[in-house]
Amino acid sequence: MPMIKNKLSIEQLQQRVHYSGLATRLSLLGLIGLLSAWMLWISPPALANPITIWLVLTLPLVGFVPAIFGGRARPHIWLCFVILVYFCSGVIHAMTDKFMLLGLAKTMLTVVLFCSAMMYARWKSILQGMESPQSPTQPPSV
Repeated sequence: MPMIKNKLSIEQLQQRVHYSGLATRLSLLGLIGLLSAWMLWISPPALANPITIWLVLTLPLVGFVPAIFGGRARPHIWLCFVILVYFCSGVIHAMTDKFMLLGLAKTMLTVVLFCSAMMYARWKSILQGMESPQSPTQPPSV
């Protein structure tokens, strides 16, 4: 059973990749669901078209759904960059009286999403490196 520097076997890495991927998918869908419920049902904006605001908020996340469910590591990295905006928005809403609970829920979902996507990308790249080692005739890639 091959081991890596931190003494994890391939099976342990596969298990971590599986669970972090599951957490990423669930928290991404949860964040999309929360934003949808918030904009369309709980507190639709009074001065703007709620459908337009909903589309602006959810389309960036919905665009990641096929790639995240496809299991590639690079989209997980890009998702970490994109959800920082949602984290900032959640913190701002958590500081208001009217939307404190929704803001806290949004902040917690983005924290879970960020951490799980980051760890998925890390563990998936380590696992791919272990499963497909470079041939000795090729120079190591930088």
